[in-house]
Amino acid sequence: VIQKSRLKKVDMVITDSDSSNKDVRNIVGISEDKIKTVYLAAGEQFKILNTRYLILNTRRKFSLPENFLLYVGDATWNKNLPRLIEAVKKTKFKLVMVGKVWETAEKISSNPWDDDLRKVFKVIENDSQFIRLGFVPNEDLVALYNMATAAVMPSIYEGFGLPILEAMSCGCPVITTRGGSLPEVAGDAVLYVDTESGENIQEGIERIFNEPKLREELSKKGLGQAGKFSVEKMMNGLITAYESINH
Repeated sequence: VIQKSRLKKVDMVITDSDSSNKDVRNIVGISEDKIKTVYLAAGEQFKILNTRYLILNTRRKFSLPENFLLYVGDATWNKNLPRLIEAVKKTKFKLVMVGKVWETAEKISSNPWDDDLRKVFKVIENDSQFIRLGFVPNEDLVALYNMATAAVMPSIYEGFGLPILEAMSCGCPVITTRGGSLPEVAGDAVLYVDTESGENIQEGIERIFNEPKLREELSKKGLGQAGKFSVEKMMNGLITAYESINH
């Protein structure tokens, strides 16, 4: 209630997607003319690597298999991780998990917000099908996107979905859902799966691994879609938004 009342007094709210823009209007009750959408952008380091050295070095560093599925992010309720884990376990493929939350089960709080994280850790601990890397520096993350068979984000809802944009910028095929803003970011350049169906997520994973032509098609489309977002566009959007407040 306090946040809502404070938000109604601001000159402008900047959101990173039209989906979030709509949510702010509907939930907070701010008029449309006081909300501006400015899309995020992947850092310029997220790109196809022209040298195999970084990829091979990163593969050796983390002892990674030739083919794997990549998940980048945390395990809050909206990420839909229990269904993803369930789907992966029914395949023969490995899932590499990147994000600080994956470093140790001992750091998980008792907060209900971490319920999914506790569930996931209980299932994947000591299971070699799941490779928990924890936090990795951007140089390694770029290499991981470049070498992954596909990146996956089966979210129930996202306000933007930056890992999808990072993956597409690196030519990595993407499996995702239509939750929240994800179609705005992904366009028609990804393989969509049903967020509520572990079976459909499993089918999507198996298609990606078994269909080289699909991977090639998604990689090309992803690069084109990622090109619609840039740091320059983001900065220009922010400047325009701030300038409009002073006029």
